Amino acid sequence: MIRLRPSPDPIAAPLTPDAEEALGAAYDYLRIWIGLVAFTLPLVLVLGNWALGGTVQGSISAYYYTKMHAWFIGSQFVLGVFFLSYNYRPLARYELDNVASDVACVAMIIVAVIPTVQPEGESSFGSVLHLVSAAIVFALLAWFAAFRFTLSSGEPTGRKRTRNTLFRVCGAVILVSLLGAALFSFVLGDAGKDWHSTLVFESIAIFAFGASWLVKGGFLGILADPTAVP
Repeated sequence: MIRLRPSPDPIAAPLTPDAEEALGAAYDYLRIWIGLVAFTLPLVLVLGNWALGGTVQGSISAYYYTKMHAWFIGSQFVLGVFFLSYNYRPLARYELDNVASDVACVAMIIVAVIPTVQPEGESSFGSVLHLVSAAIVFALLAWFAAFRFTLSSGEPTGRKRTRNTLFRVCGAVILVSLLGAALFSFVLGDAGKDWHSTLVFESIAIFAFGASWLVKGGFLGILADPTAVP
């Protein structure tokens, strides 16, 4: 009887240096595109809707009901797919990242397909689910910036420490903006729509989110080490 030797498990097999480098490059590529899509989202929605004759909305999600609805939905799906792709293999140090990115993907798809409450409309189960999903997304983005991007495989360089400071600031800005949007919405009530407070806080959070992923991906060499970004 001929017995076949089982092939090595590609999941459990250690990465070669070249494969490790390729994995890092792939992750950086995704980080840059996630950062670009996110960082430009508020600008494109606000300026695009204004150029098409629309007015400034009360929140990012409110652009679902404007002529920029396709861009809003498309951006959420793009980010969701990118986060789903932010998985390579279940390596020990990437397990939390993979789980969090999968949850972020699902939450972003929910934000895209289940709209927020309509202007002057009443809350519904769908609008509440949209709000909860958006909060989950922002919380995960803050977690990525403050606790995952700050990890290092060795002694951090001077620029790595600077990047870590930026990542922590971005994470804090995301959380403070999320709380600020909720607080101002509660305190100002309907008057908050005139101040566009939710839109402002959400935009600040999204800019911080985009900035952290762009820097982590080594976009334009911003704060990068002379050789590579760990």
